[in-house]
Amino acid sequence: MPRQAFALPARLTAALACCCGGLAVGCVRSADVRPGDVRTYTVPRQPSGRLAEAPAAAEPAAPRNAAADGLRYDVPDGWTDRGGSGMRLVTLVIGDPAQGREVTVIPASGTLRGNVERWYGQLDPQAEPDARQRAVDAALAEAEAVPAGPLTATVVLLVQPKETATDSVQAILGAMIPLADSGALFVKFKGDADVASRERKNFIRFVSSLRRNEPARP
Repeated sequence: MPRQAFALPARLTAALACCCGGLAVGCVRSADVRPGDVRTYTVPRQPSGRLAEAPAAAEPAAPRNAAADGLRYDVPDGWTDRGGSGMRLVTLVIGDPAQGREVTVIPASGTLRGNVERWYGQLDPQAEPDARQRAVDAALAEAEAVPAGPLTATVVLLVQPKETATDSVQAILGAMIPLADSGALFVKFKGDADVASRERKNFIRFVSSLRRNEPARP
C-alpha cells in the first residue's frame, strides 16, 4: 500500500525541530537570553609580586597634659617629664629612662595609713600581720610633713627587709597631699633602696612644688 504523507501543522513542526536540535544547540525562545542581555564583569587583579597594604596603625593617644588637670610642678634636675596617661596625672623618670625609675602622681581616696599598709605589702607580701603593722607604725613615726602650696604633704619611706630581698633591696617613697574635695594626690616611687635614699631630697622638692587649681607662678 502506498504510503500517505500527512502535513503537520507549522507550530508542531517547529516544536519537533526544537526538540531534535536541542541536543546540539539548545532551543532559544523569546524569553531566553538574548545577545543584548550579556553582561561583562572585570575582576581587579592583584599586582604580581606585591601584597595588599595593611591598614595604617591607629595613632597612639596623646600624652595627658597635667596643666589641663589644673596641676603645676617643678621637675628636679636629672628627672624627665613624661606627661600623664590613664589615672596618672604625671609620670617622671629619674635618670636614664631605660632604667624605668618612675615617679607617678595619681588622684585617689583613702587614708594615709591605709595606703602605707598597701605599699608595704608590695615590698613584703609574705609579712606576718604583726610585722607589717610594726613596719607601718615605724614609717609613719618617721614621716615628714612638707608644705605643698597651701596644703601639707606627708612623705614616708618604706624599705624592704633585707632577708626577703632576692636581688637588690627595694624601697617605696610615697607622699599624700590631701585635697579640699576629700580626695588626695598620691606621689610614689618604687625601686632600688639606694636610689630612693639618693633621690629623697629631689622627691620632697618635687612634692613641695605641686600645685593644683592655682594660677601660674611668675
